Amino acid sequence: MSILAFLALLLPGLAWYAWLGRRNQDPLVSLAQVIGVSLVLIALLAQLFFLLHWTLSAAAILLLLAVFALLALIGWIRRPPRITRTNRRILALGLLLLGGLIALRLYQARQLVLPNWVDSQHHYLILRVLLEKGGLVETLDPYLSMPFYYHFGYHTAAALFTFLSRQPIGDAMLVFGQVMNAFISLSIYTLGKSLFRDWRPAAAAALLAGFVTRMPAYYLSWGRYTLTIGVLLLPLAMGLALRLTKKTAQRGEMLTFALLTAGVLLSHYFTAILLAIFLILFAFVYLIP
Repeated sequence: MSILAFLALLLPGLAWYAWLGRRNQDPLVSLAQVIGVSLVLIALLAQLFFLLHWTLSAAAILLLLAVFALLALIGWIRRPPRITRTNRRILALGLLLLGGLIALRLYQARQLVLPNWVDSQHHYLILRVLLEKGGLVETLDPYLSMPFYYHFGYHTAAALFTFLSRQPIGDAMLVFGQVMNAFISLSIYTLGKSLFRDWRPAAAAALLAGFVTRMPAYYLSWGRYTLTIGVLLLPLAMGLALRLTKKTAQRGEMLTFALLTAGVLLSHYFTAILLAIFLILFAFVYLIP
């Protein structure tokens, strides 16, 4: 069920890519963008339904996923991808390494009953309220009489995964958090391709972050799931900002950059500050003659 739930989570991003995604680019970059856009669209739709005072039932969620699946299918038929032999090899090798990284992350969490630390308890409570209320809320009643104004990029996607996977909230948090942690390596690879225009240093950076360094793997015991989503989206937004300076940039990539920027803002204030600093420096270097 977890694998099917993750595939369902990717439907919004697949629909976006089928209509607006850049064809003939590195398939691992495309996969990273599909993941990032999916997370952002889930959060933005949750925000829209909250503003419209709509509660999401199980039937409504399944209907939305069916709509995204249909849009993706129509888009693929309209613009069929042409994957070269080299890109097929890159995709196969990348998926193999990503699968190994996900297995490593889940192995690291094998003895945990629940995510660690106070942050995780806070996220658990928010997920419980979102699932019980069917969407974003104004307060955390009846458990805490306090307004809910926390960044929710993580919670909306995690709540949807919990609903689709039929797992207890604690188990779903562990699995979802560890898989998102592994996906950060794809984001690093994407940024590396934009910076170096070569897959080798990009792959080296992704492998170091995924298999060698303690961060972001340490987020498991830290409980920083909101920061995990922010760190996942941040390199994607940075890479697209660099991409938009090229003459070959496409119109759809500007919309994608706007979506990813919104996702960073909704995920964590620290990654939002980092993105703002990057864009300011980026403007001085590339945009000011």
